[in-house]
Order: sequence, then C-alpha cells, then structure tokens
Amino acid sequence: MRPVLALLSLGLVMADAHAAIVVDGRLDEPEWENAQRFREFVAVQPLTGKPAPDDRRTEAWLLPTPEGIAVAIRAWHPADVPQTRARTQRDTGNQVDRLNFMIDFNADGKVAYDFTLTTAGDVTDEIITNENSFRTDWDGDWQHAVADFDGGYAGEWLIPWSIAPMTDSKGATRTIAVYFDRVIAATGERFAYPNASFLRPRFVSDFARVQIDQYQQSLLAVTPYAVALTDLRRDTNEFKIGADLFWKPNGDHQFAATINPDFGQVESDQLVVNFTALETFFTDKRPFFTENQGYFNIDHPLGNLFYTRRVGGNADDGSGAAGIDVAAKANGSVGRFGYGAFAAREDGAAGRDFLLLRGTHGSETLELGVTHTNVQRPFLQREADVDAIDARWRPTDKWIVRPLLLRSEVTQHGQRITGHGYGVVADWDLGNAWRQQYFLLRADDRLQLNDMGFQNRNDQRYIEWETGYRQDGLPAESYFGSHAWEFELVQQQTTAGLRLRESATVQRYSEQRNGGNQFFFLRWNRPAFDDRLSRGNGALRFSGGPQFFFEQSLPRQGDGRWGWYWNVESFPNVVAGRSIYGGVQPRYHLSERFDVDLGLYGWRQSDWLLWQSGREFGSFRTRRAELFSNLNWFIDDRQELRVKLQAIAIDAEAKQARRLLDDGRLVDSTAALEDFQLRNLGFQVRYRYKLGRLSDVYAVYSRGGFAIDDEQRDLRDTLQDAFALRDDDQFLIKIAYRFEPRW
Repeated sequence: MRPVLALLSLGLVMADAHAAIVVDGRLDEPEWENAQRFREFVAVQPLTGKPAPDDRRTEAWLLPTPEGIAVAIRAWHPADVPQTRARTQRDTGNQVDRLNFMIDFNADGKVAYDFTLTTAGDVTDEIITNENSFRTDWDGDWQHAVADFDGGYAGEWLIPWSIAPMTDSKGATRTIAVYFDRVIAATGERFAYPNASFLRPRFVSDFARVQIDQYQQSLLAVTPYAVALTDLRRDTNEFKIGADLFWKPNGDHQFAATINPDFGQVESDQLVVNFTALETFFTDKRPFFTENQGYFNIDHPLGNLFYTRRVGGNADDGSGAAGIDVAAKANGSVGRFGYGAFAAREDGAAGRDFLLLRGTHGSETLELGVTHTNVQRPFLQREADVDAIDARWRPTDKWIVRPLLLRSEVTQHGQRITGHGYGVVADWDLGNAWRQQYFLLRADDRLQLNDMGFQNRNDQRYIEWETGYRQDGLPAESYFGSHAWEFELVQQQTTAGLRLRESATVQRYSEQRNGGNQFFFLRWNRPAFDDRLSRGNGALRFSGGPQFFFEQSLPRQGDGRWGWYWNVESFPNVVAGRSIYGGVQPRYHLSERFDVDLGLYGWRQSDWLLWQSGREFGSFRTRRAELFSNLNWFIDDRQELRVKLQAIAIDAEAKQARRLLDDGRLVDSTAALEDFQLRNLGFQVRYRYKLGRLSDVYAVYSRGGFAIDDEQRDLRDTLQDAFALRDDDQFLIKIAYRFEPRW
C-alpha cells in the first residue's frame, strides 16, 4: 500500500509542479530550469547569420507540460533604441516590437503555426503552408503574457496540445520543429533561432528539430452565439442563434460542426470596384471555416480547390447570401496516412450541397494527396465534381517540387463537360544568396473549379522563370539593411496559342535601418490579348509598354506620433496613353492605446476601356478618389473600439465608343456613350468586449451603398455625395461564448 501512496504523492507533486507555471511573462517558476534552452540567436533581418550582439541577445525556453507546450522568450533591448509598443488589432501585423514562436508539430515541413506576441500584449496567429505562405484567417485558443525585466522584456506562451492536428500522438515522445525570433521595430532587425528566414524558398523545413515528451489531451468546445440585427433602412428586425462545436478526442483526430452559422459581418470586407470579368478573392473570418483549415488548403497557381466563401455565398437565384443549415468537417491521421472530410448544406430552394474528401500519405521526402469535391446545385440543375492529385517532393535539401493534376466534370441540363489541368512549381535554393523558381501550368478551356474552389481562369499555358538574389550585410552607414532582388520572365497563352501575357520584370524589396521598407518593380509588357474582357465576344488586343510601381512604409519610431505609407504606380492603358495611381496614408498615434489614419489616393486614367455589351466598348477619361480611414481605441484590456471608413468616387467622361473586330483591333463606333459618376461607401463602428478566450460581445453599426448615375458634378462633390449612400444601414449585437465542458 505504501508504494501506491508514494506513487500517488509523486503524481500530485508533479501535477503541482506543472500547475505552478503561471503564464505571466515573468519566468520565475523553478520548473523552467528543466526546459530546453536556446541561446544561439543570429541576425536574419538583415540575413547575415551573425550572432546577436550582447545588447540584443535573446534566449528561448521550451517545456512540455500536460496542459500544453510552454514557451518563453527573453529579449534584451538596446538602451539607445526606442521601444515601439503601440496597441494593435489581432492579426494586423503592424511594425511594433514583437516576439515570435513558430512550430511544426509533425516536423515534416508541411504545415506550421505562428504565434506572435507584441510587447504591448497583442497577438497574431497564422497558419504557414507551402514553406512560407502565411494566412491570418485562423484564430487559435492559446495563453500568452508579456512582462518587462531590467534591460528588456519577456514573452510567455502556453500552446494546448489540442490546438492542431498531429500524427502519432500516442507515443511517449515526439519530434517537433521550432523557430523563435524577436523583432526590433525601430531598426527593422530580426534575430532568430535557428538561422531560417521566410524570405528563402525553404522556411518551415529549416526549423530546428527538437524531441520532447508528449502528453495526451482531449478537448470538447462548444461556442453558441446569438445575433440581434436591426435594419434601420427597411425597419425590420432579425434574431438568429447557432453554435460551433469542436471535438478533439486525441491528437490524431478532430471533428467540427456548425449549426446555423453566423454570416453577419463583424469584420467588413474591403470595398472593391471591379468592372473586369475576373472574380475578386476575399478572405474568411468565420471561426468554423478557419479552425484548422490548413489540411484542406491546396494552394497552387492553377487554382484553389476549396474557397470557403463559396459556402454561404450568393445563392444561385441571386437573392443574396445563402443561409447554411449545417456544416461539418473532420481530419486526422492514422500512421502516415492523413484524411479530411468537409460537408455543408445551404437552406432554401437555391441552396447548394458541398462535399470534400481528401487523403494523404507522406514520407520524409514525398507527400502524395488525393482530393475529391462535389457540389450539388439543384436550382441550376448543375452538379460539379473535381478530382485532384497533388504532391510535395523534396529530392534534396535544395529543391522543393509541387506538381498538381486536375480533372473536373460538370453536368448541367443533361450536358456533361469534362476538363483537365496540370502544373508544377519548383523552388531551387542555389545557396550563396541565390534562388530560382519555375512555373509550368496548363489548363484546357473545359476545366471548371469555381463551384467550390477559386480559379482565375482556365484555357491557358503558363511558363514563368524567376531568379532572386539577396544583398545582406550592407555597410553600417547605409540607409538600407538589405535588398532582395528578383528578375522574372513570364509567358502566358491560350491553349490555341493566343498571347495573353509576355513580360519581363525586375523588382526589389528593401529593409531600412529605421524599421521601414521599400518595394518597387519595373515591368515591360509586350502587346497581347485579353479574351475575357468582352465576356466571350472575342479577344481584345491591348497595348504594351513599361509599368512601374513603388511603395514605402515608415513606421512610428519609439515615442513618436507619426507613421507613414505611400505608393505610386504608372501603367499603360488598354488602347492608348498611360494611367497613374498613387496616394499617401499617414497614421497618428495619440497614445499607445489610440491611433487613427487617413489615406487619400487618386487615379487619373486617360483612356479607361469598359465593356458595354456584345462587341461594344466605351473609352472614358476618368478621375478617381479613394478615401480610407481607421480609428483604433483600446479602452482597456477587455474593451476596444474600431471605426473603419472607405469611400470611392469615380468621375468618368465619355470619350469614344468603340467596336471590337475579329482580329482584336478596336475601331470607333457610333454607339451611344454617356458620362457617369460612381460612388461607393463602407462605414463601420465596432465595439468589442472580451468575455474570455474566443468569447466576445460585439456591437456593430454598419452603413454603405453603391450608386452609378449621370449627374454632372465634379470629383470632389461625387466623393462628398458618397457619404449620403444608404443602401444598407444596420445595427447588430452579437454574443458568442466558448464553453469547454470537462468529460
């Protein structure tokens, strides 16, 4: 009996020891003495690989506990460099002093997670795919804290075992891959362990492999929500309830479901005026659709197989956003085999049914994936299937090759259309600061992905070659810390050989020693054709010539009040002449908790070509003004207020009606063509009260509208009149609270 009591006592002592770690940023618990420690931080921005100076030295700790992986970073800040601690919205990525911890739970280079903590206590969390592609859509549930010490600051994380899917979670130990860094905003310096950089083709694969003890952890989380919406323009009220459910029985499997999910916009989309035939891509912030979505994301230049905004998007009868009755997804692994499934059903006669199935098998150098999607669209009498085979092959430490094979089959009104596509992207790290990238893509004119995915276009042959070179370790007196140069050649044709694009581009991204950055590109475009602008009525020949773009960001320095961003672009018009676009957007920090920006951009186009109907086009002489403003007030640690404004005004003067000929040329036409003015407004006031982790109360007022008319007014009046738009005028209150019942 005594040995049993002794073991129980030892278990209680160990539990108390782990429980003694309090996430407060102070690192004063004795348990940290047992953590793995990392001291060899080097400069990765600029990318010199030199050890961090003593006044910028950084250390990190890693300790597995039953509650999760505990992480700490302690960073010394140079006394002669101001600290930048402005508060920021989640996932905004502003240039402030910050600490980063990134982890690949399976140490296979496929998917990693970034947990960023600013010295003001704000966070960003991202999913990293394709080595260095970051997505901020996902919001994870993890603990964090930051605290000062004499000479610097420290951050502390507790990452639950349940936060992401993992393979082989039942073993006593597991190998993970980790990356730590700290950023000094005022100088733009970044010091990291190990010597890895997201500016290289390989990033996640260069993380440091670490073996740790592994613990089992299950999770059941339920997030019910309620929304009360008042339409002030139509004098109607709406009340809606629903819930998200997340269950992770162990590290290998996880399941999620949503009932009557909310599509209310507490996060407003950016306004876009799009007169082209190409669709605009929008990100998604609905929790169910972002929670552990990395397994389903097959991002490739050929297209994306799962664009989550399709689910609950515009209904097939054009009546607006479709309601979602229910949606569910599951993903996990059994040994080296991975699986994933997604299903959703929209309500109403114009609703759709979505299904996605995915399986993968991986080894050290090769991962193969097979995906099938099916969309039922009864209102359109349409059914769409897509099958894909993808791979990620690392034949050596210098190469990453990503091929993709696609097949679509669409049946509508009894007619079946089958399309095919294939493509490969290859990255070659030559070493000595050089890299190359190759693209080879082909899609026939019958390939269709947009029932569930996102595809810019089909009917193309695309070839691209890029080479890049980094300049680091520039002289100390230089204004710049580093330059990243890139040169690319692109050729794009239809499958019949019609030239869509031929261009040569040189570009440079530069990091400044004051924490800012510059980017520019100079591109030469050869005259080519656009076969989409006429909406299927023929290919239009457009002019070539030089295109130039430049932008610069100058962040706030320490206790300074101002930060700046500005850009300018010049490009050839479709028919003749050139257009110029540019603007400036300063940001003023009244305090660490209050900032506001105001951006004004202008666009002058001497010959803006717009499709009218059939083969008829119109050329317009246009002036455009765009106004952006954002106000952020962090009232306290639980409350924040955000005001977001965007207004667009376009004054278009009719210049000449034109007709498209069979050879792609435009000739003057006698068709009627009139001036027009366009106004677009988006305005939102959002108050948020944090009830707990991933639990909030929102009060949101939104107003906006869109109008085109032929009233005669100047551009200033058109912009001013945009504020009178009131197509939508709504107020909503949303409450969401996450429960984690013990079971």
